[in-house]
Amino acid sequence: MHKVKVDVFIPVGACACQFAHFMDKVFSVLVKYRDQVEFEIKSSFSEEAKKYKIGSKGVVVNGTEVFPEHFKPDKLEKVIEQIIKIKEEKVMEA
Repeated sequence: MHKVKVDVFIPVGACACQFAHFMDKVFSVLVKYRDQVEFEIKSSFSEEAKKYKIGSKGVVVNGTEVFPEHFKPDKLEKVIEQIIKIKEEKVMEA
């Protein structure tokens, strides 16, 4: 089974106090789907972050869904659930 890919962009090198609350919100969702999600921490100063128009913090799901710094955890959870459901339906069809 292919996992949902989640890229978490933070200001790498900055004091953790600047992104701790943000990471708490992200992981409060990801922990619920730990077997179905793979995540990677990336720098918000990167070209990739610029491509997604991410400021200092953000989350990108499967390279398509972008969540800015002040996202609502339930919206991230809903997108992850939808992707998992679609993947499961495709497996059932095969």
